Amino acid sequence: MTTPLYPTFRKRIEDATERIIRDQVTPWAFLTAGPPFKVKQFSAREISYQGIGFEGSPRTIFWSRYIDPFLEALAIEEIEFAVASAKERRIDASLLLPEVQSLLNAAVQKVFREMAEIDRRLLGKGFPESVPLRSTDGEADQLGAFIDERVRCELAMWKPRSTVEEWYDRNKFWVWVVGIVVGVAGLLVKFL
Repeated sequence: MTTPLYPTFRKRIEDATERIIRDQVTPWAFLTAGPPFKVKQFSAREISYQGIGFEGSPRTIFWSRYIDPFLEALAIEEIEFAVASAKERRIDASLLLPEVQSLLNAAVQKVFREMAEIDRRLLGKGFPESVPLRSTDGEADQLGAFIDERVRCELAMWKPRSTVEEWYDRNKFWVWVVGIVVGVAGLLVKFL
């Protein structure tokens, strides 16, 4: 059984994953297409190539933590939003965060699968089936460890609401009324 916020996070993370693939991964498929190839790193520095094959420097950059900062930022943002949403909606974060973790790990797998396909197409130069699909287990495991650590830290800091806090939230008005009545009664007793 999932939390009521699961569909929200599934949609948010799927949409963000599609944006990362569209903006940061898919453009690499056109590296050798002719016009100048340009894509921005997470740091906003531009990567630019023209008239060059994928082997060598472009491939090294593609696989050398180019995509990791985008996925790390997504993980940080979604985990922070999950904690805030859990507090706001009174959902147990110890149930929500593992769901978000699973969605983020699936997003990482999807991005790296797409990168491996593009790597294969570019190396195959029109014959992708002639090139074995690159394993991305190491990269995915590294980002999975990053996500796991973030979730573990948030869970360690998570403090579920006490029954007193919940009772107070449900009865604020009466606490306020009783406080006024007691205050007024105290003043009356003092002056009488």
